[in-house]
Amino acid sequence: MNANDAALTVVATAQTGSTVADTAPNAPANSGFDLIIHVVAGSGLGSSGAPYTLTLSAIDLTTLTQPWPTRTLRQAFDPAHGWALSGTGPHYQCSQTFPITIPGNSPGGALAGHTLQCLATLVSPGAQIASILQSHPFVLV
Repeated sequence: MNANDAALTVVATAQTGSTVADTAPNAPANSGFDLIIHVVAGSGLGSSGAPYTLTLSAIDLTTLTQPWPTRTLRQAFDPAHGWALSGTGPHYQCSQTFPITIPGNSPGGALAGHTLQCLATLVSPGAQIASILQSHPFVLV
């Protein structure tokens, strides 16, 4: 990894409280799931405090619509936002879990049986750092 670069490495869905990727993350009949994001950064950037925007969105591949509002998070490359040395370094890593509540808040709701996909972007001011990654498609029950 370049010392002044960052990249999203994982965007995955999992059952609430799990760290294992799941293509049916709200099964059996749960009203939500977790979106897990992993990012790596080079040695010069990982503890620099430089700001970036993390944007999380989803698309319903069944209807080609957006099933819930996009989340836009202002963050920085610092320990307060989860950045830490990766093992003994020199690179840094950050893992975050975001709980997702399925609209309608009930299993078997309007999105049951739909295939979705999540997308994450990490962009610094001026787009000097830009990383985009999508999850595997998943189905809601």
